[in-house]
Amino acid sequence: MEKAITANGWNNARAIQAIPYFLQDTANSWYQSLVNKLQDFNTFKLAFLQYFSNNNSINQLANTFTTIKQGENEAVTTYLGHFYRNLHQIQTIQADYFTAPQILNQFIRGLCSSILQHVCSMHPADLQVVITNARDFEAVKLETNHA
Repeated sequence: MEKAITANGWNNARAIQAIPYFLQDTANSWYQSLVNKLQDFNTFKLAFLQYFSNNNSINQLANTFTTIKQGENEAVTTYLGHFYRNLHQIQTIQADYFTAPQILNQFIRGLCSSILQHVCSMHPADLQVVITNARDFEAVKLETNHA
């Protein structure tokens, strides 16, 4: 549905009008019971995910999230994109599923071995600092390899 909204350049009002055309059966019945309460597409999306998500689906997402690893030749930025995309999926359903320290530790654990060693030697406590250190180390490593 989001791809169709983006591809067609629909504004919020048009996106809300289009929702029923994408839903069937139980989802459509649920939507019809809320139709006058939804003000925008993001409110719909959050309500939909909260209503139709169950513990199994969030646990599957969490399992995928905790197994994300940076490949040895994968850029930190690419790994970061996968990491944040998966984290966002979980937080859309349940914002407090992971604590900040758990998110930090998962990001660090997923780094490739050479960057992981460097980052851990700095005793990181902040995700943005870790990301900056990982990118900086990667840049130095690339410069050294090309020299």
